[in-house]
Amino acid sequence: MAVLKKISAMKARQNLGQLLNEVSIRGDSFIIERAGKPLAALVDMERFQLLQEDQSFALQALKKVWENMAGADPQEIQEAIVEAEKIAKGKNCTRSELMREALRRYIAEMELRRLQRYGLKKAKELSLKEEDVQRFIDEYRAEPADA
Repeated sequence: MAVLKKISAMKARQNLGQLLNEVSIRGDSFIIERAGKPLAALVDMERFQLLQEDQSFALQALKKVWENMAGADPQEIQEAIVEAEKIAKGKNCTRSELMREALRRYIAEMELRRLQRYGLKKAKELSLKEEDVQRFIDEYRAEPADA
């Protein structure tokens, strides 16, 4: 099972070979810190490529939003802001908190899509069909908990 670990920059430098093995073979990820502050991440190539895809998707979505906003009526934008304020007031939070919640939900949806892409890729690699997946789930659930 892949694990996210924290490591100091000094230890990372001293153990780079071992870290590369843990990342490439076990799928672990590392946050490299200096003086307790995160500086960089060490992840396997598959995860890096998925992050690149997600970034590309998000940039495309943002571009579409900006394109749609370009022709938007300022009154329509103001009405959307007023509506967001009403919703925020009804939830007893600020407009900023409402936007953060919306962003968290969006990020969760993106992670779900990433997991779906990963699952489809693995299923294709293993030549699995939908009924195989259900059978595996049923077999797993039938196993004793301490097995």
